[in-house]
Amino acid sequence: MHKKIKDFLDSEKIIKVLRLLLIVIIVAAIFSLVAINFIDFQIVLALDLMIIALTAFVSFPIVGLYLMAFFYPFVSWQFVFGEFNVPYVDLVAVALLLSLIIKMFVRMINESKEFPQKILKSFPGLIFAVLFFVACALSIINSDVFGTAFKYLFRPIIFFYLMFVVLPFNLIKNKQILKNVLHVMLVVGILVSILGLLSVFFPQEAALNVPRAMPFSIAGFNPLGGNQNAVAEVLVISIPIAMILFLISEKIKKRGLYILAIALMMIVLLLTFSRAGWLALMVELLLLFFIKYRHKINRNVIIALVLMLIFIPLIMYFSVWSQLDWMESSNANRLLLTNISWYSFLEHPIIGNGLDSFQRIVGQTFVYRVEFGDPLDSHGFIQKIATESGFLGVLTFVLLLCYVFYKNIFAYSHAKFLSHKLVALCFLMLASGIVVFELFSTAYFLATTWLPLGISLAAAKLYAK
Repeated sequence: MHKKIKDFLDSEKIIKVLRLLLIVIIVAAIFSLVAINFIDFQIVLALDLMIIALTAFVSFPIVGLYLMAFFYPFVSWQFVFGEFNVPYVDLVAVALLLSLIIKMFVRMINESKEFPQKILKSFPGLIFAVLFFVACALSIINSDVFGTAFKYLFRPIIFFYLMFVVLPFNLIKNKQILKNVLHVMLVVGILVSILGLLSVFFPQEAALNVPRAMPFSIAGFNPLGGNQNAVAEVLVISIPIAMILFLISEKIKKRGLYILAIALMMIVLLLTFSRAGWLALMVELLLLFFIKYRHKINRNVIIALVLMLIFIPLIMYFSVWSQLDWMESSNANRLLLTNISWYSFLEHPIIGNGLDSFQRIVGQTFVYRVEFGDPLDSHGFIQKIATESGFLGVLTFVLLLCYVFYKNIFAYSHAKFLSHKLVALCFLMLASGIVVFELFSTAYFLATTWLPLGISLAAAKLYAK
């Protein structure tokens, strides 16, 4: 590793880039000294950082991908200026996309005949994504706030596809890059696990009946945000990633470390008491069991597993979850949100009530405001999309997800070696786990969901060869 870093720093390309960066920094500093007399310092600093990032990403776009892999779950870690706020993962993604567009125009000039064919291959599942965008655009017809709905179409809907699907799909060109990205995401998963354990031993909410793993604030800084589900969401992704790294590692000592990481993350996931997290983990493990040992499964095994699926959640519910006051309130909240979603869907079943209308509809529901106060977004992508984009929205979004699953299954079935099949299977577990989790969560259009899915598509492209 030390030799690789030394060779990288001594390479002619990095020296040229460092010289260019030094020139850009000096020029930006000169203009900034003048600009701060007329423009707010934060805006000037943000523009300087964006210009420096663009310069670096044009030469080394893979660095931007690694930064995205680090920031992806920290959606509460944001650049804030007045009423403007944006997660840092989104800022990195925008800078990275702009840098690739610059490179694309250069290639377009040099490869004018071949380029149009190549660029179509750069957009995985494009037909399904476009169909979903069209369904969302049609829903704007019924929107009461046209401007807000139109903005929502571009961000987060078109935004998540371009930033978190297209970018990783095109940048992950070999298995070494994929391995590096997974290592970054595993480090994030371990970091989140440690923060979750700190909240168990040093709870920051005095009203908790039982200690549970939650986002932990250090000196008022909480990059993860949210509740216990924010911890569980990251671990549902990180556990299959650790399994993948275990499979592709050749050293016994490293494999032992990956096993310890898996054990740590599973323990913390259980300590979140997140029902969505537990269910997603159960789906991942059952998928691994059924596919890997499908030749040894008989009728008795299937019956036993079905009974386990039915009775284990019931036992856990009546022995643990039903005893917790906050769990009862959560159940009532989700049930009422689902009822509101259903009745709103019936009003406009084909194209929905308009983008970004769910919270407004909930806010107009008197019973909800009396019982729970401020309106919340939907806990599940089906209720959200059905309300806002109707049947067409749900259908096209599910088709886009099916495309992701198809590519992962295709990679598994076409991988030539057993080790490659197992890696492809773990990526299928990752995709299944996060989609199941988003049936009960709110990150359906964010990096937390779609960056792992985009990476799984890139991995499927590599392992299907």
